[in-house]
Amino acid sequence: YHSSPTPCCFPDGNCCPSQQAEVLMPGCSDHLLPSSSPQDTLQWLLRHRFSPFSRLFSSFSGADLLRMSREDLIQICGPADGIRLFNTMKGRSIRPRLTIYVCQQQSRSQATKPGGGDVYHALYLEERTLTDLSEKVAMLFNITPQQITHIYRQKSTGIHILVSDQMVQNFREETSFIISSVRDENTEGFNIVLK
Repeated sequence: YHSSPTPCCFPDGNCCPSQQAEVLMPGCSDHLLPSSSPQDTLQWLLRHRFSPFSRLFSSFSGADLLRMSREDLIQICGPADGIRLFNTMKGRSIRPRLTIYVCQQQSRSQATKPGGGDVYHALYLEERTLTDLSEKVAMLFNITPQQITHIYRQKSTGIHILVSDQMVQNFREETSFIISSVRDENTEGFNIVLK
């Protein structure tokens, strides 16, 4: 839901909006942070489709914007965009729909980890789809999702079952897998095996 911005002028040219939000830093969550510089805050506004207000808030730090109340933002941005900006700044991260744990299978030549135990990685799937799983697995192996030819689930009998959206939708929450990659002989890609 979008509305056109309500024009707003500040006679002295200085305005100090205040609210609490966080800015996207590489490897961090996409929230506006009080420590965000005016440039970081501007980038955050642009990423969240608040470009009509980018000039207005161009000199605001994250702390300035975060101190603003809902009413302040409604007055400055109009009802729809003011509420949307407030909610975006205050928003909580979306909880993943599925969490699975994977442990990369060690080759015989690799040394064991300190403590002797296997290290598992959490994969948080926002969508219970094969595409989302492929993207998360690709990040784990430091490859692109396009390099993954197929993902298989290996059953205890040794058979390989091609993973589909329906199979991902039926994974149980917090299921754990041993995961390995096998070079696909026909392409430049990899087949991923979940055991």
